[in-house]
Order: sequence, then structure tokens, then C-alpha cells
Amino acid sequence: MLNRFFTKENDPGNLEQLQHRIALIFVFLTFSAILIFGVTDYLLGLNPILGKVRVVYAILFAACFVLMVRYQKFFLAMNLMLGLILAFSMFNYFFNDGFQGPTIFNLFVFVVAVAIFFKKPWNLIWWVACIGGYLLLFYLEIREVILVSKNYSLPMDLFWDNAISIFLCAIFIFIGIYLLIINYQKQQENLLSLQKENEQQLAELTSLDRKKNDLIALLSHDLKGPIYSLNSTLELVEQGILDGRELGEILELLKSQSFQLNQVLDNTLDWVTSELETKSSEKHLTDLKQLGELMRETMQIQAMRKNQRIDFELFGSNQQVYLESKEVKIILKNLLDNAIKFAKSGEIIRLHLVLSPEQIRWEVLNPGENIPEELQPSLFEFGAKSSFGTQKEKGTGIGLSLCKKIAESLGMKLGYQAASPNTNLFFLEIAIN
Repeated sequence: MLNRFFTKENDPGNLEQLQHRIALIFVFLTFSAILIFGVTDYLLGLNPILGKVRVVYAILFAACFVLMVRYQKFFLAMNLMLGLILAFSMFNYFFNDGFQGPTIFNLFVFVVAVAIFFKKPWNLIWWVACIGGYLLLFYLEIREVILVSKNYSLPMDLFWDNAISIFLCAIFIFIGIYLLIINYQKQQENLLSLQKENEQQLAELTSLDRKKNDLIALLSHDLKGPIYSLNSTLELVEQGILDGRELGEILELLKSQSFQLNQVLDNTLDWVTSELETKSSEKHLTDLKQLGELMRETMQIQAMRKNQRIDFELFGSNQQVYLESKEVKIILKNLLDNAIKFAKSGEIIRLHLVLSPEQIRWEVLNPGENIPEELQPSLFEFGAKSSFGTQKEKGTGIGLSLCKKIAESLGMKLGYQAASPNTNLFFLEIAIN
């Protein structure tokens, strides 16, 4: 039970717990001082009544200590102990040479304890009781209204008793203040650490809120066009003013727009899922060549709309590895989707899988103008400026950001490089453990 109070606090932000721990140290030091003063009083041959009183006080202090530790009555126990100290100091004044004796040094310790452990009005009450009581006795002794016992037969005895009292009280005050400062410094460090954590969390929440607002703005912009076109077309069809050829052209346009709309919603759903992080990624035993063929076949259907072809090529020996295959598919799908969008009709898009014993590297290459150098650093930022494809396809500005977030969360590396003056290359590197 004691270890809980003398060791590091459970709650670094709990000031009351800190005071309780220092209070226990205070009680321990006071109890030790009572025993030491009892021994010195005996050696100096002082009034034996003081020794007997100290024994009683030691027992009472032990009882207050139990009251603190066992019953958690810190405030009550501290008031009782301070009352005992003050009463003993006043009693000691009469039997220990009055104002010439060491009573005044006990009161210094008393004042320090009151300043540390009590708030208004209790600290003022105890301070007035202490200083007022001592000054009153001092005044009455000077006026010879009260008499005090003279215990020191030799001036050196008076010196040694006062010297020991000064020494012990100085140690007591020094340790008390030192512990208070050290503990409050630790408290301040903990509070600063908590403040930094709160600031970091606030910054993350602010960033997420900004991303949410940007996402809403992007979706509002990207969904407005297709929905408006759909409404307008349905009104024209309802009015029956379109002939067969015009209706076919409009339906083909709506089909293209609906595909883009589906891409927008897919990317949005993936981004929201990634931000929420409701479940951890799972690794599955994956045949890398089969995964590459699957991605080629899946995206070839989209590429055929622009009369494009996707070629898949394996460099190195095929492997089966445990991999976050779902997340890898999301990334490759976005990279191939961008390649299809920015490549001209009839072009060949290449998906390369480069394998080595240490690394898996996916490469998506598409012919076309290189991305300007000034835009490359912001390619993977959320809400990066999106460009229209070769057939005016509109992006959302969140696809590459989503891929980058997923890749980094899984310890993968996603990047871009200009493979040649007329070829763009996006790569995904995965270390093999």
C-alpha cells in the first residue's frame, strides 16, 4: 500500500495526489525528527518531561500516518498533526528556555508545512495561530508574566541544542521544498506533454475536418454535372423530342458519365474507409503473377472504351507471398485508371511486375506528356489539382492521396518518375520480409 504513494503517481495530472505523496514524506520526516530530538534531549540532560511527551507524540503521529494510508483521510490527518506540532511547540517553549531555546526553529518548519499543504483559509488560520501564539508567549515571558524552565547549565549545551535544531530544521525545510519543486517540475513536464498530445490531436482533427470539407466540395462539383445531365436527358425523353440517333448519342454520353461517377464514388468510399480505419489490413497468400493478370483483365474493360490495350509483363521469377492484396488492388486500380485517363486512344499501357528476393515492384507506364516538375511534389496530396483526361475525363483529386496514405500505412513506397520524355511511370515498392 505504501508503494502506491511513495512511487510515481498513477495520474500525472492529479495535483491532489501529488500533495498526498509529499504529505506522507512530511509525516515520515517529522516522525524521524521527533525521535532524533528525543535522543539529543536525553544526551543533553534536558527536562525528562520533554522526552515522555515526545514518546506520546511519536505514537500519535503513527496513528495519524495510519489514518492517512489506510483510511485516506489526508486533510483530517494533516490538521491533527499540525495541531499536535503547534501544541508541542508551545509546550516546549515553557520547558526549553523559552525564546532562547530551539522552539522558534520548530515554528519555521511548521510555517513551511502550512504553506505547502493548505489553501485559504486554512493556511492563514494555521499561520496566525503559529506566529501569534509564539509572539504572545515571547511577550509574556519578556514582561515576566510567565516563567520558563532553564535547562542549560552551560552555554555550550544551549549552543549544541540550537545547532542541532537549526541543522535538522534546515534539512527538513530543504527536503520539503526540494521535493515540492521536483514533483511540480515533473508535473509541469507531464502537463506539457499532455498539451502537446492535445495540440497534435487537434491538428489532426482540424486536418481531417479540412479534408472532409474539401471532399464535400469535390463531390458537389463532380456529381453536379452527371446528375444535371441525367435530369435534362430524362426531361427531353419524357417530352419525346429526341430522335433515335440523338437519343443514342446522349445515352452513350450518360454511360460514360455514369462510369466516371462510379469511379468518384469508389474512390470516395475507399478514402472514407481509410480515414476511419475501422479494421486492420489482412495479409493473404497471393500469387503475384495471377494478381497482375487479374488487374490487367479487370482494367482492360475500361481501356477498351478508348481503344487502348493493357499489357502485363513479369520480370523475374513468380512468387507467392503473404500480402495485403486488397489494398494493393486499390492502389494498382487507381494507377491504371489514371493511365487510361491520360493516355490517348489506341495507346498501350504497361503494367510491369519486377521481382527480386528482397522486393516487389509494380510499375504502371503510360505514354503521354510528362507531368511538369513543379506539380510532381504535390501529386499525392489530398485535393491536388486534377487535370482533364484526353477525352475530358474529370478526376476527383483524392485517388493518389488515398493510394499514398494506404501505401505508407502498410510500409510500402509509392512514387512517380518520368521514365522517358514521353512516358510517365508510377511505381509501388513492397519489401519482402
